[in-house]
Order: sequence, then C-alpha cells, then structure tokens
Amino acid sequence: MRLRIAALTLVCASALSAAQAQNSASTAGQDSPAVGIAEPAASNVPAKTEPAIWRPWTGFWWIISDNGGGPLGQQWGLNGDIPMPGDYDGDGYTDFAIYRPAGGNWWILPRRNPAGAYSQQWGLPGDIPLQGDFDGDAKADFAVWRPSNGTWYVILSSRPGVPVSMQWGIAGDKPIPGDYDGDGKTDYAVWRPSTGVWYVIPSSNPGSPIVRQWGTATDIPAPGDYDGDNKIDIAVWRPSTGVWYIIPSATPSSWYSQQWGIPNDIPVEDDFDGDHKTDIAVWRPSDGYWYILPSGSPGSITSVQWGVIGDVPLHRMQGK
Repeated sequence: MRLRIAALTLVCASALSAAQAQNSASTAGQDSPAVGIAEPAASNVPAKTEPAIWRPWTGFWWIISDNGGGPLGQQWGLNGDIPMPGDYDGDGYTDFAIYRPAGGNWWILPRRNPAGAYSQQWGLPGDIPLQGDFDGDAKADFAVWRPSNGTWYVILSSRPGVPVSMQWGIAGDKPIPGDYDGDGKTDYAVWRPSTGVWYVIPSSNPGSPIVRQWGTATDIPAPGDYDGDNKIDIAVWRPSTGVWYIIPSATPSSWYSQQWGIPNDIPVEDDFDGDHKTDIAVWRPSDGYWYILPSGSPGSITSVQWGVIGDVPLHRMQGK
C-alpha cells in the first residue's frame, strides 16, 4: 500500500524572532518520554547535543541551533505520535522521525533530503519503539520491544530484508538499549524496576550477559557514557531526591552520586558540551528550563529556557 506523506513546513529560525522561537518551544509533562536529537558537527568540531522539543498538538519540532542560524522548526508528526529522532541514512545528521502506535508505522524525514521522506511499518499496538545501531553501520535501525513476550524485533539497515528477533526481558521491564561494551553496536538491555537489576546482552560476547543490580523501583534509568570511554555506563536518577547514581564502566568499583534536579524534573542526559562525555541534565516542565551540568566544566552550570508545558523534551539518541 502506498502511504501519503503529510505536508511539511520547514521554518528556519532566522525568519523568527527570539521571542517567537521561545514561545514556540514547549515542555513535556512529568511522564513524557525523553528522546534525542543532536546537531551535526563541523569537520573540526565535536558533535554536541542541543536542547530540542517536540510539540504533540502541532507536530512541530523546535531545535536550538549552535551554528549561528538561530532555532530551527520543522513540522513532522501528529498528536499521539512518538518522536524517534536518529540518523537513519548515515549522513551524520539527525533525521526527523516519528512512530505512530496505532498502525506501527514509522515516518522518516531525512534532514538533508526532505524530498526523500518515507515510511516503514514495523510494530504492533502495545509495542515500545526503540532505536539504535544494532549492526554497527552508523545508521539507526528500526526496532520495537514487545512487553507481552519480552521480544525485540529489529530491521537492520545493513540487511533490511532479514529482520532479527531476540527474546530478552519480561513484562514490566524497561528496555534500555545502548553500546555497553564499546564495540560500536547497540546491545539488547532491560532494566527491571521490581528488583533494580540491569540485564544486558553484549553484542561482542552475547554468551556472557551483564547482570547488575542498580536502582530502586521508583528510579529512572539514565544510561550514558559519563566517563568518555565509548561504553554506556549504568546509571539511574532518583526523582524523590534528585540524585544521580552512576557506575563508570572504566572504574566500576568507584561509583558516584550527584544531586541534580528536583521532583517532577525529567532527566535529559546527553553530551551538551561536545567533549564526548554524557552530561548530567534535567528539563523542568514547570518552567521549560534545561539545567545542564557540563562534564567539561562542572563549575559552569548551564541553564536555558526552551519549551512549555505539554512538549516532549528530546535528548540523547538511543544506542550509540
């Protein structure tokens, strides 16, 4: 069946005033998922993430750009969709993408080739859409995790005609894919709130799963590469106290904690300063502020207002 791509509107922030851009950017409710989008790097500048939001009731994406051109707005999606940004074509730019739960359809708008928008059916109602580079080809793959049977279903971009599946997890788990072993491929991983245990299948050694207890039932998993060794570190954020608990993969016996955030904040950990380390950060729905603790200069706290109540904050891309 040929699917019709919705009409698009691209708005460059140079045509908007700063006030208009801030009024357009909005924040997400307490239970909204946070997902990720990163600005492309210049040839001699490390890539870093910029604050961004998706507005469900208009389907607009609003990104703060660091290239001097101001914010960027893009209409892509409908109310009820789930934003799933990622580099689906491997050109180094994060693409606009949404997942539509009702029919399990993905809709992709390539950042540098908007005329090449396309859709992919992958998933059933009740599935959790995920995204990562499971085959290590520097392209985001389509993936879902099915809570009813704990199975992952993935379309690898390197061989889309041969989908793969992996049973890993049980109902109630939270899927947290990422590159935990540093081999450049996304690993299957879940976190079990009932016990606080992490279960990871390293793609480099799938016969030796990683099992680690870290967190309590009300924590929020916040994995990231906090020590810059190209491996995802196990970490949680505790909403009741605003404390982060992190196990660096390079020195797992030297875990540490950091108070950053208050109840009802949303953790949005990512590399905001471009030093290839995940920064501790939260987004506050009540005022739309991003509060960032840069790993490169932790004494220089960053705060920026970007978003209003009801928006979905976009942060790290799941996977690599």
